[in-house]
Amino acid sequence: MTDEYVMGRNTAETERLRVQGAIFAEHSAHLFRLAGIAPGMRVLDVGCGAGDVSRLLSGIVGPAGSVLGVDVDAAVLDVAATRADEAGLSNVSFMQADLRELRLDERVDALAGRLILMHLPEPAETVRALSHHVRPGGMVTFQECVLSRCRSVPPTPLLTKTAQWVFEAVRSGGADPDTGDRVSSILTAAGLPVRGIAAAGAGGLADSAMPGYFAATARSVLPLAVAHGLVSEAEAAIDDLEGRLAEEFRAAEATAWTADLVAAWAEVA
Repeated sequence: MTDEYVMGRNTAETERLRVQGAIFAEHSAHLFRLAGIAPGMRVLDVGCGAGDVSRLLSGIVGPAGSVLGVDVDAAVLDVAATRADEAGLSNVSFMQADLRELRLDERVDALAGRLILMHLPEPAETVRALSHHVRPGGMVTFQECVLSRCRSVPPTPLLTKTAQWVFEAVRSGGADPDTGDRVSSILTAAGLPVRGIAAAGAGGLADSAMPGYFAATARSVLPLAVAHGLVSEAEAAIDDLEGRLAEEFRAAEATAWTADLVAAWAEVA
């Protein structure tokens, strides 16, 4: 499996993922609980990255449960393991593996992932293969974004323009920025009967984490955007984008909203 992650592999992207994890933490936890993740479960977290979701799942399954995070990137797994150790989590472990060639000694109770299917060229086939690691009666749940829902209320020109080229950059890199709109159909195509669908979104004002998160996301995809002629480095002015977004939100008394996070869950026969 080649590395299909379009956001880049570097320290800045790892930090962006940390901020993203903090912003979405409560919303993701709520969606995982709605899906049926519960204390005592053994959960496989695929495409775990820096381990934000793995740590979140650790708190849900508790000491009687366990979480195995899997990712293809060895460097980011080192970060994930360090953070789990620093948090004193004894029920979390990590493995480097190609998701489509993953081998486990025993089946798990649940398969979970967040913002991973958007990067896969054949998500339904990958989910179908991964679901074989789940015991009969276990569950599969994925959370994916609808990036086109990133916005401010009232609309603000700089965020509108930035969100547009970020969206197009992600798509030009081969990922689907609106995978959340079809996450349920992906599970269905994988042969899994969908039991539920729900969505959540995070919002904030000028002095929240939102301006920094939007700017960090723009920075991660800027090389793609420039390469595809979507924006120039001068137009993006990435180094002061966070401050300009915050100023714009403050002047408009705007509420900024992230992409919607859509979850779907299914039972394994």
